[in-house]
Amino acid sequence: MIRQFLNPPNWFSAASLFCGLYAIFLAGGANGDEVPFYQAGLFVFYAGLFDALDGRVARLTGTGSAFGVQLDSLIDIVSFGVAPAALVYFWKLKELGPIGVFGAFFFMLCGAFRLARFNVMADGKVHTYGPGSTITVTGGTLAAAVMWQAAPGAGFELSASQLLVATCVMGVLMVSSVPYRTMKSLRRNARTLAGVTVFAGAFIYMGVQYDISTVLASFGALAVASGPLELVLGYPVRRRRRQQELTGQAAPVREDEAH
Repeated sequence: MIRQFLNPPNWFSAASLFCGLYAIFLAGGANGDEVPFYQAGLFVFYAGLFDALDGRVARLTGTGSAFGVQLDSLIDIVSFGVAPAALVYFWKLKELGPIGVFGAFFFMLCGAFRLARFNVMADGKVHTYGPGSTITVTGGTLAAAVMWQAAPGAGFELSASQLLVATCVMGVLMVSSVPYRTMKSLRRNARTLAGVTVFAGAFIYMGVQYDISTVLASFGALAVASGPLELVLGYPVRRRRRQQELTGQAAPVREDEAH
């Protein structure tokens, strides 16, 4: 076990866990003050950064392990399941009483189910699509939404009921079968590089012009909505393919079009 404590990737996983736990402490002790909520959302964002780095450190150092994979999943449920649920509850949902408690619990439960499904389905292969929104993106988006509303000078604030609906919808998207593109499937070519460059440029521009919470909430919402949007926009392609199959005139369709 000492070896696992000394394994570099696990240090980043531990840092992610600390950020998630500290975000919970901040939200629970806010007592109506908006600043701790803003800070809590920022710590969930930091947790996401450390979560993204642990796998890369493991690959760079060749120190990845099955233990690290399981540790990462356990930490994700705290940093991106429990922490965002706590943020949204102490921010607004507590006004709804037991219903607010259920809403926060429902989100956290869906996150746990999403992680369990991922672990069961993991086969070591790179897939273009995965079922349901990831807990990292969804939990980070929910925390960013609270952070955005708690930002200094924020002129918009969701009601408790609206926030409850948004929380439950994001929970459902995690356990749904809606196909979401996976980051690991991105091809390293000029087209991908151009897309990443534009995305990074937009991120930096919005960060300079607006509060960082606006950037995180906007891109997070776009990422969570990307699955349903692609599913709807790709319906004509899937329908045409089914019609061709029925008439015996099926034409080859690329995998990304099929979704």
